[in-house]
Amino acid sequence: MVPPTWSTPRRTSSAGSDPALRSRVMFTRKPPLPDAHHDAWWAFLDCAEVIEGGRRLLLGTLPTGRVEPAPVGVGLDAVERAIDDARGWMDRWRLEEVADEWADCHAALDESRDAIPVVREVAATTGELEDLLGAVEDVVAPLDAFADAERAFRRRWRLPRERTL
Repeated sequence: MVPPTWSTPRRTSSAGSDPALRSRVMFTRKPPLPDAHHDAWWAFLDCAEVIEGGRRLLLGTLPTGRVEPAPVGVGLDAVERAIDDARGWMDRWRLEEVADEWADCHAALDESRDAIPVVREVAATTGELEDLLGAVEDVVAPLDAFADAERAFRRRWRLPRERTL
């Protein structure tokens, strides 16, 4: 008796059997950022960088270990200035293609700013680190919208690495 032979079905794809075509289908390139959007991209980066700087300063004022940090108010002032600066640049990066992300960032600026007085109050009235961390998180977390917006830009387009004048 001859044992049965097993065959595996061949997989076919829309690219057929041409390996070059299959690789092009798998790795399609994103279009470059349109020239008309370059100023918007750089304005967005300016916003994101100033926000990140403010966040880092605020987080750097939190007590860790034996190091005496700067007062939390210094970090809050930095975040407040960063929010003001970013708000001034927001309209420069408003594009239809990333309108949802723009709206999320705009709302995040408001939400973070609204949480700053609460952090000031908590810092002045309690010595509990957990309370302070929770209040600071309410300022910092909404600003993650800027990272989400950057990912949206990067998903949609190949972005320039250098500013062109």
